Amino acid sequence: MPLTPSQRTLDEDASPSFCAGRKLSEVEQALVWTVLHEDPECPSRVLLAKAAQMQTPISVSVRHLNRWRATWKLNRPKGRPRQTPSPPTVASQAAVVQIAPRLSFVGVHLFAHWLDQHEAFGPVVARLKQAIQDHKQAYPDDDFALLHHREQTLLRRFQALFFAPLCGIETLTAFDTHEHPLGTLLGRGYQSSTLSQFLGQLERIEATNALMPALVPTQAGQITYVDGHMIAYWTKVSMHKGKITMLGRIMAGSQAVIAHNEAGHALFVEYHPPDMHLSHVIVEYCQKVAMATGTSLFVIDRAVNSVAMAAAFDAQDLGLLCMLDDNEHHGLESFEATPVGALDDGTSVYSGEWKVPRPDDPRHFVIVEPAEGKTLVYWATPQVKDALEATEWPKVYRERNEIQENSFKRMIDHGALNTNYGRKKVIGPDRHQQRDREVLDKSLEVAHKRVDKKTEQVKAQQDKVAESEAKGHGKRLAQRQRALVALAQERKDAQHTQAKLAEQSAALGPPRERADRDVRKQTIMTFRTLLLENALMSFMAVLLGVLTRQVSLDGILKVLFERSGARMETDSYVLYWVNTTGLSVAYQRLLAEVVDGLGAMDLRCQGKPIHVRLKALSP
Repeated sequence: MPLTPSQRTLDEDASPSFCAGRKLSEVEQALVWTVLHEDPECPSRVLLAKAAQMQTPISVSVRHLNRWRATWKLNRPKGRPRQTPSPPTVASQAAVVQIAPRLSFVGVHLFAHWLDQHEAFGPVVARLKQAIQDHKQAYPDDDFALLHHREQTLLRRFQALFFAPLCGIETLTAFDTHEHPLGTLLGRGYQSSTLSQFLGQLERIEATNALMPALVPTQAGQITYVDGHMIAYWTKVSMHKGKITMLGRIMAGSQAVIAHNEAGHALFVEYHPPDMHLSHVIVEYCQKVAMATGTSLFVIDRAVNSVAMAAAFDAQDLGLLCMLDDNEHHGLESFEATPVGALDDGTSVYSGEWKVPRPDDPRHFVIVEPAEGKTLVYWATPQVKDALEATEWPKVYRERNEIQENSFKRMIDHGALNTNYGRKKVIGPDRHQQRDREVLDKSLEVAHKRVDKKTEQVKAQQDKVAESEAKGHGKRLAQRQRALVALAQERKDAQHTQAKLAEQSAALGPPRERADRDVRKQTIMTFRTLLLENALMSFMAVLLGVLTRQVSLDGILKVLFERSGARMETDSYVLYWVNTTGLSVAYQRLLAEVVDGLGAMDLRCQGKPIHVRLKALSP
């Protein structure tokens, strides 16, 4: 990933070896040496002023600076400076020094080098190029900028979207207002207008379908975890609504259905309207995931807990592991269970079927009965039963919290998962009204039948009363008259209910329309977020492999990725300084271990080894 030089290039053979002194740090020494080679006869006071203009004030005296000039043999001759132009410097052979005295998000730069070293963006750019080529063939008359982008342009613009959340940029408009390191990270900066156009044209070529396979690793795994995540959307337009769980509100939004493998890597994402229950789309969704990854065992929470769902998965030859609701069983007494082992904490595990046979239920059950607390019942289709031991079911299901629930929280914090992209909407029939009308129509049909039934009963009772009056009954007549009054009241109540339902049906009015989000841009940016999370997890796995202590991703982001620092590049190595100002002693120790781990990872920039050091830089 190329970096834009902040100073002119110099000869490494002519440059001294810089080492931190008591008053001048390595980066300050390199900066002074660079300015001196631009103008060797520059007075020391002018030299200090030039350094201050570069946002790197050097707090040393002119006398101390002169000592360094004498050491480097770059001191100015005695007397007034000559007015004639100074001869060109001897630094003209080949080596290069690039200095960035002020660098934000140093850890992001190191992460970018690691990604480049592993060619992480190669599959993404290749798939974008293929999507562009397919669009050209399908629509030969189309002509817009994306169709003519070079590979380097595609790479840089996608990288700008990719690294934005790590730099605190969640919305595209924030590129215009936030200070960010894209200039040093990518070699150039971008504004929101350019990236908005880029994203819109990715939407136009249906880039989602081409990009999604880039999430799938070489080894997809045996088990896939699936869960939905609701994202709120604020608008004045009438849109379909659903329960936004994290806000505790019913409002407009979109539902991202995301799949992870057992290693925690995201595999697939698809968006659905917020009013669409997960059980209505999950079977088709899992079929797509199975085709993309080759895995056929799924773990899903109790949103899909039903006999019908188990039968639907079984019919598609897919395995499903889920849990029973607490009100669906009465503990062990509901099952014909046999002991199969125990968990690590000694909790007993049982396996079996319903005690009262249910021929239409294909599920097999594993019951965990702790010494204290409620009994937990897991169920699965035959495919899971054949693939996993019964004692593994609780552990496999419990891992869902870390793999998906906690992953969603991390992606909200540093991946902009909850940020909405795109304002387009698709107008369609009002599904809320349609559902209400269906319920009312069924209720009206029942109410109408009840009124007819009560009318017939009243007519029959009237006939009985007339018969008793004709025969001169006494006690029987009174009984029949009381029954007639009761039946008449029941008919009146039924008619009132029917009228009320008819009024509610009329209040619904003619068929209305509501909007749904056009989620094509949202899906592309969620793909970006999932790709970023996968890359961070891979980076963390390598880093933790060389560290002696455990550290969380959140800790790495705080103590390394978000720190400022400096950078110097020579023709043989690249050196980064990480600013430790403001860190406690404990966090400085942690950062020192992380820096040692980065050294063990053998990071490189265009073949040059990367060295990382700590330094308390001046504010």
